[in-house]
Amino acid sequence: SSGINAEWPLRPGGCLDEFTENARLIISEIFCRIHQRIEIDMLADNLNMEPAEAEKWVVNMIRLAHLDAKIDSKNGYVVMGGTSVPVYQKLIDKTKDLHLKANSCCQKIDKKLTLGI
Repeated sequence: SSGINAEWPLRPGGCLDEFTENARLIISEIFCRIHQRIEIDMLADNLNMEPAEAEKWVVNMIRLAHLDAKIDSKNGYVVMGGTSVPVYQKLIDKTKDLHLKANSCCQKIDKKLTLGI
């Protein structure tokens, strides 16, 4: 079959870890850009992580995505910084890059299928 099986990341030799990490990054980054305050426990539940692991992961995401945010470890929240850009504009700006990330993933998949990895 010339199409890609919908379960390709789950097969041996697939990219399940990379796929999961990129999905977590996209979902949480968009979530953080939309909301002003996020409970770390709730985010951990949604990302299927332990709260301590989620907090470390959020720190890394904030750094990589250049988000204006701080972590309130005492109260268990991620607090987003104020901005003058409307939420809808943020969402539009962020989703413009999704096609680039999707193309990159497709190219990696195509390369792996071509090389028989």
